Amino acid sequence: MSIRARIALFGLGVVTVALAAFCALVFALLAAGVPKNQDDALAQRATQAADGLRLPAAPQPVPPGATDPGVSGEIYVVLLDREGALLVATGLPPRVDADVLARATRDGSAAATVDVADRSGERVRVHVRPVEGGYVVAVQTTRKLREDRQGIFGLVFIYAVLAFGVAAAGIWVVAGRALRPLRSLAALTDEIGRSGDLGRRLPAARGRDVLAKLTGSFNGMLDRLQAAFAAQQRFTADASHELRTPLTSVRHNAGFLLAHPSAAPEDREAAVRDIAAESERMSRLVENLLTLARADAGQPLVRKPVDLAELAEDVCRRAGDVFAEREISCSATPVPAVSGDADSLTQLLWILVENAAKHGTHVWVAVTQRGPVAQVHVSDDGPGLPAGAEKLIFERFWRGDAARTGRGAGLGLAIAATIVRTHGGTILAANNGKGGASFVAELPLA
Repeated sequence: MSIRARIALFGLGVVTVALAAFCALVFALLAAGVPKNQDDALAQRATQAADGLRLPAAPQPVPPGATDPGVSGEIYVVLLDREGALLVATGLPPRVDADVLARATRDGSAAATVDVADRSGERVRVHVRPVEGGYVVAVQTTRKLREDRQGIFGLVFIYAVLAFGVAAAGIWVVAGRALRPLRSLAALTDEIGRSGDLGRRLPAARGRDVLAKLTGSFNGMLDRLQAAFAAQQRFTADASHELRTPLTSVRHNAGFLLAHPSAAPEDREAAVRDIAAESERMSRLVENLLTLARADAGQPLVRKPVDLAELAEDVCRRAGDVFAEREISCSATPVPAVSGDADSLTQLLWILVENAAKHGTHVWVAVTQRGPVAQVHVSDDGPGLPAGAEKLIFERFWRGDAARTGRGAGLGLAIAATIVRTHGGTILAANNGKGGASFVAELPLA
Protein backbone atom coordinates (compact mmCIF):
# COMPACT_ATOMS: atom_id res chain seq x y z
CA MET A 1 0.00 0.00 0.00
CA SER A 2 1.36 3.40 -0.97
CA ILE A 3 2.18 6.03 1.63
CA ARG A 4 -0.50 8.25 0.10
CA ALA A 5 -3.13 5.56 0.66
CA ARG A 6 -1.92 5.00 4.23
CA ILE A 7 -2.10 8.72 4.98
CA ALA A 8 -5.55 8.91 3.40
CA LEU A 9 -6.79 5.92 5.40
CA PHE A 10 -5.41 7.34 8.62
CA GLY A 11 -7.00 10.71 7.89
CA LEU A 12 -10.32 9.06 7.05
CA GLY A 13 -10.14 7.09 10.27
CA VAL A 14 -9.71 10.30 12.26
CA VAL A 15 -12.49 12.00 10.25
CA THR A 16 -14.78 9.01 10.76
CA VAL A 17 -14.34 9.06 14.52
CA ALA A 18 -14.79 12.82 14.71
CA LEU A 19 -17.77 12.78 12.34
CA ALA A 20 -19.44 9.91 14.21
CA ALA A 21 -19.05 11.71 17.53
CA PHE A 22 -20.36 14.96 16.05
CA CYS A 23 -23.34 13.29 14.36
CA ALA A 24 -24.19 11.35 17.52
CA LEU A 25 -24.15 14.60 19.49
CA VAL A 26 -26.31 16.41 16.93
CA PHE A 27 -28.78 13.51 16.78
CA ALA A 28 -28.98 13.34 20.57
CA LEU A 29 -29.63 17.07 20.82
CA LEU A 30 -32.26 17.09 18.08
CA ALA A 31 -33.92 13.86 19.20
CA ALA A 32 -34.08 15.13 22.78
CA GLY A 33 -36.14 18.08 21.58
CA VAL A 34 -38.73 15.98 19.74
CA PRO A 35 -40.94 15.14 22.79
CA LYS A 36 -40.92 18.76 23.88
CA ASN A 37 -41.87 19.87 20.40
CA GLN A 38 -44.80 17.45 20.43
CA ASP A 39 -45.92 18.65 23.86
CA ASP A 40 -45.67 22.28 22.72
CA ALA A 41 -47.73 21.54 19.62
CA LEU A 42 -50.37 19.70 21.68
CA ALA A 43 -50.48 22.54 24.22
CA GLN A 44 -50.94 25.11 21.46
CA ARG A 45 -53.74 23.09 19.87
CA ALA A 46 -55.49 22.59 23.21
CA THR A 47 -55.25 26.31 23.97
CA GLN A 48 -56.70 27.20 20.58
CA ALA A 49 -59.60 24.77 21.07
CA ALA A 50 -60.30 26.02 24.59
CA ASP A 51 -60.65 29.66 23.56
CA GLY A 52 -64.35 30.57 23.67
CA LEU A 53 -65.38 26.92 23.84
CA ARG A 54 -68.76 25.88 25.20
CA LEU A 55 -69.18 22.23 25.99
CA PRO A 56 -72.33 20.54 24.68
CA ALA A 57 -74.93 19.49 27.19
CA ALA A 58 -75.04 15.90 25.90
CA PRO A 59 -72.43 13.51 24.52
CA GLN A 60 -71.93 13.50 20.75
CA PRO A 61 -71.21 10.32 18.85
CA VAL A 62 -67.77 9.86 17.31
CA PRO A 63 -68.08 10.82 13.65
CA PRO A 64 -67.44 8.12 11.01
CA GLY A 65 -64.33 9.91 9.65
CA ALA A 66 -62.73 10.30 13.08
CA THR A 67 -58.93 10.46 13.11
CA ASP A 68 -57.34 7.08 13.79
CA PRO A 69 -54.00 7.56 15.64
CA GLY A 70 -52.94 4.14 14.40
CA VAL A 71 -53.04 5.49 10.85
CA SER A 72 -52.68 9.25 11.06
CA GLY A 73 -50.16 11.39 12.90
CA GLU A 74 -52.42 14.45 12.97
CA ILE A 75 -53.41 16.22 16.19
CA TYR A 76 -57.10 15.97 17.06
CA VAL A 77 -59.23 17.24 19.93
CA VAL A 78 -61.43 15.41 22.45
CA LEU A 79 -63.85 17.07 24.91
CA LEU A 80 -64.55 15.49 28.29
CA ASP A 81 -66.96 16.42 31.05
CA ARG A 82 -65.89 16.95 34.67
CA GLU A 83 -66.06 13.21 35.41
CA GLY A 84 -63.92 12.39 32.35
CA ALA A 85 -66.79 11.06 30.26
CA LEU A 86 -66.57 11.62 26.51
CA LEU A 87 -68.60 14.52 25.10
CA VAL A 88 -67.12 15.21 21.65
CA ALA A 89 -64.25 13.52 19.77
CA THR A 90 -62.78 14.25 16.32
CA GLY A 91 -60.71 11.08 16.61
CA LEU A 92 -60.59 7.86 18.53
CA PRO A 93 -60.86 8.88 22.20
CA PRO A 94 -57.94 8.17 24.57
CA ARG A 95 -58.29 6.59 27.99
CA VAL A 96 -57.47 9.54 30.28
CA ASP A 97 -57.10 8.50 33.92
CA ALA A 98 -58.58 10.48 36.78
CA ASP A 99 -55.13 11.40 38.17
CA VAL A 100 -54.23 13.14 34.87
CA LEU A 101 -57.49 15.14 35.06
CA ALA A 102 -56.76 15.99 38.68
CA ARG A 103 -53.29 17.27 37.78
CA ALA A 104 -54.77 19.35 34.96
CA THR A 105 -57.29 20.88 37.37
CA ARG A 106 -54.58 21.57 39.94
CA ASP A 107 -51.83 22.87 37.61
CA GLY A 108 -53.89 24.35 34.79
CA SER A 109 -52.73 21.68 32.31
CA ALA A 110 -51.28 18.21 32.25
CA ALA A 111 -49.44 16.03 29.69
CA ALA A 112 -49.33 12.25 29.69
CA THR A 113 -48.93 9.20 27.49
CA VAL A 114 -52.02 6.99 27.59
CA ASP A 115 -53.74 4.19 25.71
CA VAL A 116 -56.46 4.60 23.09
CA ALA A 117 -59.82 3.39 24.32
CA ASP A 118 -60.61 -0.10 23.03
CA ARG A 119 -57.18 -0.28 21.33
CA SER A 120 -54.66 -2.32 23.28
CA GLY A 121 -51.05 -1.37 22.52
CA GLU A 122 -51.94 1.88 20.74
CA ARG A 123 -50.35 4.75 22.67
CA VAL A 124 -51.02 8.46 22.29
CA ARG A 125 -49.68 11.64 23.83
CA VAL A 126 -52.33 13.91 25.36
CA HIS A 127 -52.39 17.47 26.66
CA VAL A 128 -55.33 18.14 29.02
CA ARG A 129 -56.53 21.68 29.70
CA PRO A 130 -59.52 22.37 32.00
CA VAL A 131 -62.38 24.52 30.71
CA GLU A 132 -65.73 25.47 32.16
CA GLY A 133 -67.69 22.29 32.62
CA GLY A 134 -64.98 19.87 31.55
CA TYR A 135 -61.68 19.39 29.78
CA VAL A 136 -60.13 19.90 26.34
CA VAL A 137 -57.74 17.12 25.35
CA ALA A 138 -55.33 17.44 22.40
CA VAL A 139 -54.23 14.02 21.17
CA GLN A 140 -51.45 12.75 18.87
CA THR A 141 -50.00 9.30 18.37
CA THR A 142 -46.58 8.57 19.93
CA ARG A 143 -45.62 7.05 16.60
CA LYS A 144 -44.96 10.63 15.56
CA LEU A 145 -41.98 10.68 17.93
CA ARG A 146 -40.46 7.64 16.25
CA GLU A 147 -41.08 9.08 12.80
CA ASP A 148 -39.48 12.39 13.75
CA ARG A 149 -36.48 10.64 15.25
CA GLN A 150 -36.12 8.48 12.15
CA GLY A 151 -36.32 11.59 9.99
CA ILE A 152 -33.64 13.31 12.06
CA PHE A 153 -31.46 10.19 11.89
CA GLY A 154 -31.88 9.98 8.13
CA LEU A 155 -31.05 13.65 7.69
CA VAL A 156 -27.96 13.40 9.90
CA PHE A 157 -26.88 10.22 8.12
CA ILE A 158 -27.19 11.84 4.69
CA TYR A 159 -25.13 14.85 5.78
CA ALA A 160 -22.58 12.52 7.39
CA VAL A 161 -22.19 10.53 4.17
CA LEU A 162 -21.80 13.73 2.15
CA ALA A 163 -19.26 15.10 4.63
CA PHE A 164 -17.36 11.80 4.59
CA GLY A 165 -17.20 11.85 0.79
CA VAL A 166 -15.99 15.44 0.71
CA ALA A 167 -13.43 14.71 3.42
CA ALA A 168 -12.18 11.60 1.59
CA ALA A 169 -11.72 13.53 -1.64
CA GLY A 170 -10.06 16.43 0.17
CA ILE A 171 -7.68 14.18 2.11
CA TRP A 172 -6.71 12.29 -1.05
CA VAL A 173 -5.99 15.52 -2.95
CA VAL A 174 -4.15 17.16 -0.04
CA ALA A 175 -2.07 14.02 0.60
CA GLY A 176 -1.13 13.91 -3.07
CA ARG A 177 -0.08 17.56 -3.09
CA ALA A 178 1.80 17.19 0.18
CA LEU A 179 3.68 14.11 -1.05
CA ARG A 180 4.51 15.59 -4.44
CA PRO A 181 7.98 16.74 -3.24
CA LEU A 182 8.63 13.22 -1.94
CA ARG A 183 7.75 11.76 -5.33
CA SER A 184 10.05 14.29 -6.97
CA LEU A 185 12.72 13.39 -4.44
CA ALA A 186 12.38 9.66 -5.17
CA ALA A 187 12.39 10.24 -8.95
CA LEU A 188 15.44 12.50 -8.72
CA THR A 189 17.24 10.00 -6.50
CA ASP A 190 16.60 7.25 -9.06
CA GLU A 191 17.82 9.48 -11.89
CA ILE A 192 20.98 10.41 -10.00
CA GLY A 193 21.58 6.74 -9.17
CA ARG A 194 21.25 5.78 -12.85
CA SER A 195 23.14 8.70 -14.36
CA GLY A 196 25.61 9.54 -11.59
CA ASP A 197 24.92 13.25 -12.16
CA LEU A 198 25.40 14.84 -8.74
CA GLY A 199 24.68 18.29 -10.16
CA ARG A 200 20.91 17.77 -10.15
CA ARG A 201 18.88 19.55 -7.46
CA LEU A 202 15.29 19.64 -6.25
CA PRO A 203 13.41 22.89 -6.87
CA ALA A 204 13.52 25.08 -3.79
CA ALA A 205 10.33 24.59 -1.75
CA ARG A 206 8.48 27.56 -0.30
CA GLY A 207 7.39 27.73 3.28
CA ARG A 208 8.95 26.40 6.45
CA ASP A 209 7.25 23.02 6.80
CA VAL A 210 8.91 19.62 7.12
CA LEU A 211 8.92 18.96 3.37
CA ALA A 212 10.60 22.30 2.69
CA LYS A 213 13.27 21.41 5.26
CA LEU A 214 13.62 17.96 3.71
CA THR A 215 14.11 19.51 0.27
CA GLY A 216 16.76 21.85 1.63
CA SER A 217 18.49 19.02 3.51
CA PHE A 218 18.50 16.80 0.41
CA ASN A 219 19.95 19.56 -1.76
CA GLY A 220 22.55 20.27 0.91
CA MET A 221 23.43 16.59 1.04
CA LEU A 222 23.88 16.57 -2.74
CA ASP A 223 26.15 19.61 -2.44
CA ARG A 224 28.30 17.79 0.09
CA LEU A 225 28.30 14.58 -1.94
CA GLN A 226 29.28 16.45 -5.08
CA ALA A 227 32.08 18.23 -3.25
CA ALA A 228 33.25 15.00 -1.62
CA PHE A 229 33.14 13.14 -4.95
CA ALA A 230 35.11 15.90 -6.66
CA ALA A 231 37.64 15.88 -3.81
CA GLN A 232 37.90 12.11 -4.06
CA GLN A 233 38.52 12.33 -7.79
CA ARG A 234 41.22 14.96 -7.25
CA PHE A 235 42.69 12.91 -4.42
CA THR A 236 42.79 9.77 -6.56
CA ALA A 237 44.32 11.63 -9.48
CA ASP A 238 46.94 13.27 -7.27
CA ALA A 239 47.77 9.99 -5.52
CA SER A 240 48.14 8.25 -8.87
CA HIS A 241 50.37 11.06 -10.06
CA GLU A 242 52.54 10.91 -6.95
CA LEU A 243 52.93 7.12 -7.17
CA ARG A 244 53.69 7.18 -10.88
CA THR A 245 57.10 8.87 -10.49
CA PRO A 246 58.65 6.49 -7.91
CA LEU A 247 57.15 3.48 -9.69
CA THR A 248 58.68 4.64 -12.97
CA SER A 249 62.05 5.06 -11.27
CA VAL A 250 61.85 1.63 -9.64
CA ARG A 251 60.81 -0.01 -12.92
CA HIS A 252 63.57 1.79 -14.83
CA ASN A 253 66.31 0.79 -12.37
CA ALA A 254 65.03 -2.77 -12.07
CA GLY A 255 65.02 -3.02 -15.87
CA PHE A 256 68.56 -1.68 -15.97
CA LEU A 257 69.74 -4.32 -13.50
CA LEU A 258 68.03 -7.10 -15.43
CA ALA A 259 69.33 -5.89 -18.80
CA HIS A 260 72.90 -5.29 -17.61
CA PRO A 261 73.94 -8.08 -15.25
CA SER A 262 77.60 -7.26 -15.92
CA ALA A 263 77.26 -3.48 -15.35
CA ALA A 264 79.86 -1.66 -13.34
CA PRO A 265 79.52 -2.15 -9.58
CA GLU A 266 79.03 1.57 -8.96
CA ASP A 267 76.18 1.68 -11.51
CA ARG A 268 74.49 -1.34 -9.96
CA GLU A 269 74.90 0.18 -6.48
CA ALA A 270 73.38 3.49 -7.67
CA ALA A 271 70.42 1.66 -9.18
CA VAL A 272 69.83 -0.29 -5.95
CA ARG A 273 70.05 2.91 -3.89
CA ASP A 274 67.49 4.57 -6.16
CA ILE A 275 65.15 1.59 -5.82
CA ALA A 276 65.49 1.64 -2.02
CA ALA A 277 64.92 5.40 -1.83
CA GLU A 278 61.89 5.35 -4.09
CA SER A 279 60.46 2.35 -2.23
CA GLU A 280 60.83 4.21 1.04
CA ARG A 281 59.15 7.23 -0.52
CA MET A 282 56.24 5.10 -1.71
CA SER A 283 55.92 3.54 1.75
CA ARG A 284 55.68 6.98 3.35
CA LEU A 285 53.12 8.05 0.75
CA VAL A 286 50.99 4.94 1.28
CA GLU A 287 51.19 5.39 5.07
CA ASN A 288 50.08 9.01 4.75
CA LEU A 289 47.23 8.00 2.47
CA LEU A 290 46.11 5.38 5.01
CA THR A 291 46.21 8.01 7.78
CA LEU A 292 43.99 10.34 5.77
CA ALA A 293 41.66 7.48 4.81
CA ARG A 294 41.21 6.56 8.48
CA ALA A 295 40.47 10.19 9.31
CA ASP A 296 37.94 10.43 6.47
CA ALA A 297 36.26 7.26 7.73
CA GLY A 298 35.66 9.02 11.05
CA GLN A 299 37.39 6.49 13.26
CA PRO A 300 36.88 7.59 16.89
CA LEU A 301 39.83 8.77 18.95
CA VAL A 302 40.76 7.18 22.25
CA ARG A 303 40.88 10.38 24.28
CA LYS A 304 42.99 10.70 27.39
CA PRO A 305 44.55 13.67 29.21
CA VAL A 306 47.80 14.48 27.35
CA ASP A 307 50.61 16.77 28.53
CA LEU A 308 51.26 18.74 25.34
CA ALA A 309 54.36 20.49 26.75
CA GLU A 310 55.98 17.17 27.58
CA LEU A 311 55.23 15.83 24.08
CA ALA A 312 56.71 18.95 22.49
CA GLU A 313 59.94 18.70 24.50
CA ASP A 314 60.31 15.01 23.57
CA VAL A 315 59.73 15.70 19.86
CA CYS A 316 62.19 18.60 19.88
CA ARG A 317 64.83 16.43 21.57
CA ARG A 318 64.49 13.66 19.00
CA ALA A 319 64.25 16.11 16.10
CA GLY A 320 67.55 17.63 17.26
CA ASP A 321 69.18 14.22 16.70
CA VAL A 322 67.53 13.71 13.31
CA PHE A 323 68.24 17.25 12.05
CA ALA A 324 71.63 17.73 13.68
CA GLU A 325 72.51 20.58 11.32
CA ARG A 326 69.45 22.59 12.44
CA GLU A 327 69.06 24.59 15.63
CA ILE A 328 65.78 23.59 17.31
CA SER A 329 64.61 25.60 20.32
CA CYS A 330 61.72 24.54 22.54
CA SER A 331 60.01 26.53 25.27
CA ALA A 332 56.96 25.29 27.13
CA THR A 333 55.05 26.97 29.92
CA PRO A 334 52.95 24.91 32.36
CA VAL A 335 49.78 24.13 30.45
CA PRO A 336 46.82 22.00 31.60
CA ALA A 337 46.39 18.69 29.82
CA VAL A 338 44.45 18.46 26.58
CA SER A 339 41.98 15.68 25.83
CA GLY A 340 43.21 13.65 22.88
CA ASP A 341 45.22 10.79 21.46
CA ALA A 342 48.91 10.99 22.40
CA ASP A 343 50.13 9.21 19.24
CA SER A 344 48.16 11.53 16.95
CA LEU A 345 49.35 14.64 18.78
CA THR A 346 52.94 13.38 18.59
CA GLN A 347 52.50 12.92 14.84
CA LEU A 348 51.14 16.47 14.62
CA LEU A 349 54.22 17.88 16.38
CA TRP A 350 56.57 15.82 14.22
CA ILE A 351 54.92 17.05 11.01
CA LEU A 352 55.18 20.71 12.04
CA VAL A 353 58.75 20.44 13.34
CA GLU A 354 59.94 18.39 10.35
CA ASN A 355 58.31 20.82 7.94
CA ALA A 356 60.06 23.77 9.64
CA ALA A 357 63.41 21.96 9.80
CA LYS A 358 63.32 21.24 6.08
CA HIS A 359 63.00 24.92 5.19
CA GLY A 360 64.83 26.84 7.91
CA THR A 361 68.12 26.71 9.79
CA HIS A 362 66.51 27.65 13.08
CA VAL A 363 63.23 26.21 14.41
CA TRP A 364 61.32 27.61 17.37
CA VAL A 365 58.69 25.48 19.17
CA ALA A 366 56.54 26.93 21.97
CA VAL A 367 53.56 25.59 23.94
CA THR A 368 51.39 28.14 25.74
CA GLN A 369 47.87 28.54 27.08
CA ARG A 370 45.37 31.03 25.73
CA GLY A 371 42.10 30.93 27.64
CA PRO A 372 40.41 27.53 27.23
CA VAL A 373 42.87 26.27 24.59
CA ALA A 374 46.50 25.19 24.43
CA GLN A 375 48.56 26.70 21.59
CA VAL A 376 51.45 25.07 19.75
CA HIS A 377 53.67 27.57 17.88
CA VAL A 378 56.19 26.24 15.35
CA SER A 379 58.21 28.83 13.41
CA ASP A 380 61.26 28.82 11.14
CA ASP A 381 63.53 31.33 9.42
CA GLY A 382 63.16 29.80 5.96
CA PRO A 383 61.81 31.37 2.76
CA GLY A 384 58.26 31.70 4.12
CA LEU A 385 54.93 30.91 2.47
CA PRO A 386 54.00 32.00 -1.05
CA ALA A 387 51.43 34.78 -1.27
CA GLY A 388 47.89 33.47 -0.76
CA ALA A 389 49.07 30.05 0.41
CA GLU A 390 47.97 30.44 4.05
CA LYS A 391 44.91 28.21 3.56
CA LEU A 392 45.91 26.24 0.46
CA ILE A 393 48.95 24.82 2.21
CA PHE A 394 46.73 22.47 4.26
CA GLU A 395 45.10 20.92 1.16
CA ARG A 396 46.16 17.48 0.04
CA PHE A 397 48.90 17.32 -2.62
CA TRP A 398 49.06 21.11 -2.75
CA ARG A 399 52.17 22.46 -4.40
CA GLY A 400 53.46 25.98 -3.90
CA ASP A 401 56.88 27.54 -4.23
CA ALA A 402 59.54 24.86 -4.68
CA ALA A 403 61.52 26.56 -1.92
CA ARG A 404 58.96 25.29 0.62
CA THR A 405 57.65 22.17 -1.09
CA GLY A 406 60.74 20.22 -2.07
CA ARG A 407 60.13 16.62 -3.10
CA GLY A 408 57.48 15.84 -0.50
CA ALA A 409 54.10 14.39 -1.40
CA GLY A 410 52.18 17.38 -0.05
CA LEU A 411 50.31 15.33 2.56
CA GLY A 412 52.06 16.19 5.82
CA LEU A 413 50.32 19.48 6.54
CA ALA A 414 47.01 18.02 5.33
CA ILE A 415 47.43 15.26 7.93
CA ALA A 416 48.31 17.86 10.56
CA ALA A 417 45.13 19.81 9.79
CA THR A 418 43.10 16.61 9.97
CA ILE A 419 44.56 15.70 13.39
CA VAL A 420 43.81 19.17 14.75
CA ARG A 421 40.28 19.09 13.35
CA THR A 422 39.50 15.66 14.83
CA HIS A 423 40.60 17.04 18.22
CA GLY A 424 38.16 19.94 17.88
CA GLY A 425 40.86 22.55 17.31
CA THR A 426 42.08 24.91 14.59
CA ILE A 427 45.38 25.46 12.80
CA LEU A 428 46.65 28.59 11.05
CA ALA A 429 49.69 29.41 8.93
CA ALA A 430 51.35 32.79 8.25
CA ASN A 431 54.73 34.38 7.60
CA ASN A 432 56.64 35.75 10.58
CA GLY A 433 58.91 38.71 11.11
CA LYS A 434 62.05 36.65 10.43
CA GLY A 435 60.89 35.91 6.89
CA GLY A 436 59.98 32.34 7.61
CA ALA A 437 56.67 30.56 8.23
CA SER A 438 54.76 30.15 11.49
CA PHE A 439 52.13 27.54 12.30
CA VAL A 440 49.77 27.87 15.26
CA ALA A 441 47.62 24.92 16.36
CA GLU A 442 44.97 25.47 19.03
CA LEU A 443 43.62 22.48 20.97
CA PRO A 444 40.88 22.61 23.64
CA LEU A 445 41.99 21.82 27.16
CA ALA A 446 40.69 18.76 28.95
